Amino acid sequence: MSQKETGSIPACWTEEQAAFIRKAVEEVTGIRLPNPVRTEAGPGLTVRRSGGEAEIRAESLSALGRGFFLLSRAEKEGASELNLHQERSFRDCGSMLDMSRNGVMTVEAVKRYLRMQCCLGMNFLMLYTEDTYEIPEYPSFGYLRGRYSQEELREIDGYAAALGIEMIPCIQTLAHLQQFLQWGTVPQDQPDILLIDEEETYRFLEAAIRSLRACFRSERIQIGMDEAMGVGLGRYLKEHGYTDHFQMLNRHLGRVAEICERYGFAPMMWSDMFFRLGSKTNGYYDLDNHVPDSVIATLPKVQMAYWDYYHTDEEFYTRMLREHARMGRGTIFAGGNWMWGGFLPQLKRTEATMRPGLRAAAKEKIDMVIVTMWGDDGAETDHFLAAGMLPLFSEACWQGADCPDAEWRRMSEMLTGLPWEVYSAFGDAYEDAGEVYAAKRMIWGDPLYPLGLFHGDDPDRIIARCGRAREILRPWLKRQDCAWADRVMALMAAKAALLAHLRNWYIAGDRAALADARDRMIPEILYLTASLRDLHRELWEKNRKRFGWETMALRYGAALGRLEDVQRLLDRYLRGEIPTIEELDAEPQPLTRWQHYHQLAAPTVIL
Repeated sequence: MSQKETGSIPACWTEEQAAFIRKAVEEVTGIRLPNPVRTEAGPGLTVRRSGGEAEIRAESLSALGRGFFLLSRAEKEGASELNLHQERSFRDCGSMLDMSRNGVMTVEAVKRYLRMQCCLGMNFLMLYTEDTYEIPEYPSFGYLRGRYSQEELREIDGYAAALGIEMIPCIQTLAHLQQFLQWGTVPQDQPDILLIDEEETYRFLEAAIRSLRACFRSERIQIGMDEAMGVGLGRYLKEHGYTDHFQMLNRHLGRVAEICERYGFAPMMWSDMFFRLGSKTNGYYDLDNHVPDSVIATLPKVQMAYWDYYHTDEEFYTRMLREHARMGRGTIFAGGNWMWGGFLPQLKRTEATMRPGLRAAAKEKIDMVIVTMWGDDGAETDHFLAAGMLPLFSEACWQGADCPDAEWRRMSEMLTGLPWEVYSAFGDAYEDAGEVYAAKRMIWGDPLYPLGLFHGDDPDRIIARCGRAREILRPWLKRQDCAWADRVMALMAAKAALLAHLRNWYIAGDRAALADARDRMIPEILYLTASLRDLHRELWEKNRKRFGWETMALRYGAALGRLEDVQRLLDRYLRGEIPTIEELDAEPQPLTRWQHYHQLAAPTVIL
């Protein structure tokens, strides 16, 4: 289905198409509707059920999928009567899944995810692919990165179309290309940024867009162009001297847009670079920034996507959306389903930031909402673990941005098969809606360095809330997702206890406690780390290609090796073989910016 059909009343589908969508919904819910369902085209979505008869009138195939899902919910809840009508607040509402931070979902996993979107009436999907798709002319593009072949992308696109979901290619055409540029095939300005104005750059970009045209039926494409902060300041500066960055970006954007249009794509891009250049502090969210009218007047015909996952103030979103509206290209709102904090989704932060963001988008009459699901720093969190938050977005679309919490959570329960209390326990890996990644800090944090102890999350509180969450999860441990969440929090609690007390025991000369750390605590953490690694491998191989797992295997191997090293160090100290433990003699400092793996594992920068 092209975007022209999205949100409009299509020609009536065939019985075979309706049966295909009904089966897809049943695969998600596990519920077989007992009776035939009459379906026909109509505005919005109307679902009726009375006695043994049911009817769906839907504006599109994706809306039809939502209709079957709502009937399945009524069946599960024992409701014999149902009569509802819903209209979209947003013409388009769908997801963007990060396929570029090590984890590339298998074709079958993408199909499962598409079925979940179909249940909610979400009508597009983007796979964020920096270098993880095939460009025949550039064999090093995506080499050993799990790239999708053209055949795989065509299979995904065809399956999505059968569900009424538009697959929109989502790539990068300026920055975020370090994984490819390391091979030296295409000229670079910076290690992650293409060299603007170089003809080989545009030959490469045309080959990329030509490849995507062979895979997708969509008329839209997301071309990226975000976070290119060093553009024009590397090789470009040496060869051309300083160039006005607005002009440079506009020139490059014009070349890329022309290629897109030649291949039948209408481009959209992330908007931050133009806003950064209009800010005195180079800040995207600087409310004093101002994109000059002269720049806006010369912008190519490209839609701007305002991405914001951080603010809790509706007025902030409103002001930014209105500033985007000045650009006159049709604004897209890209919110965040927070799953990039490590190991488990950050449910509290998603709700705190996206409720006001979605309200602002609805009031400003935004047509398109993208639910971004990034995999920063290694793709530690599986996308399906965060799927229970999709109804926050789908119900803002179908029931309005002020949809009651109880209603979207009811849809989440139906989608995941978990009571909300159980699913929300996943979010207790985080204390609150703040940007503090407790699981990463505890699991990867070095046993002797207190790098994981600061930044506002107390070890005793970690232990307490993980214990409460594990009690809630206990009856559900036969499910892989719940077993995973339980093991993550078991390791968090065990590691927090060690990190919180080891140095204090050493300074106090408490040899009995140090012996307990050597003989009981560290062996327990070793066991939990190894078992989490094994669970992680199973989860990874269920949903992702093997490429990228080596990053996780190396991290777990390093964690296990370091724990064994510390255990031996404590043993040598307690036996009197060494007079002191130098690492524990160092006075802890309240460092607050340690978030990524390489920063948590060691304070030493390895080049």
